[in-house]
Amino acid sequence: MKELLRLAGGYKRVMDYVLNLQSENLTLGNSLFSALGVDLVLSGCAITNNNNGTINIADGLIYISGDAVRFDGANNIASNGSKTFVKGGYVTSDQKEFGDGSQKNVYREAKAAIVNSTDGNQRQIKITTTLYDLKQYIRDVVANSDVKGAYKEIYDFDGTFRPNFDESGLGVTPRWYGWAIDNGENGTPGTSGMALIAAGTYTDPVSGEETVYEMGQNVGERLHKLSQSESATPTGTVPGLVGPRGKPGDGGGGPVYYVSGPLKAGADAQVGHNNMQPSKAVYRVIKIVD
Repeated sequence: MKELLRLAGGYKRVMDYVLNLQSENLTLGNSLFSALGVDLVLSGCAITNNNNGTINIADGLIYISGDAVRFDGANNIASNGSKTFVKGGYVTSDQKEFGDGSQKNVYREAKAAIVNSTDGNQRQIKITTTLYDLKQYIRDVVANSDVKGAYKEIYDFDGTFRPNFDESGLGVTPRWYGWAIDNGENGTPGTSGMALIAAGTYTDPVSGEETVYEMGQNVGERLHKLSQSESATPTGTVPGLVGPRGKPGDGGGGPVYYVSGPLKAGADAQVGHNNMQPSKAVYRVIKIVD
């Protein structure tokens, strides 16, 4: 990269030097930020909360729509997400007189502007009481470095986690791009209500019995219904009741069984019982892209 030297003696520098430096700087900046896929504040744009639903934003530098552009600051901007930053159109300078007597425009510039936000544009920086900046982007990239198929379980303490995903469960904020709630949509396996176990061979430590769990296999049941073989069936007779206190008589046959109701004929008709361990429901999200 060229570097202009500080030289005494009035050496005349021509515009080509400046244009070369500008080109190199723009190329460097674009190579750093073009792959981000998000818009963010590079510097400045400090926010003052007016505590009445509006904020003041200081001037700064914003990366938006593929370019780093200046923002001149603004006051009394709605902070409810209804406003957003966009890249404005190019404005040229006033014409300047050159040494040959000609009039020419010296530069053009596009600045960041504030407009009403539009639905579905994930690249826009929504104006709230905080702005997405480079520091937060770096934190999000580090936190979002999991491989495809990674799971996270999140307890949404204050209701701020779910809005990071759209109605189908797809992540729509920079921190959660590439993630989805595992609800069976967006190509997710759909493990709502299920506990996760490791795939492979499990050996029971008591019986020594081996069980193989294949990747993605569903096992277990929330509600277990008793089969006929699991039901208690009388093997003897119930003696007749005699005496003033209704005690069983002597010599009435085999063992006595007290059954709460008549036995059912088939497994589907058996009374079911809860087969779940104590649990608490949380959001489970899965990384769906590399």
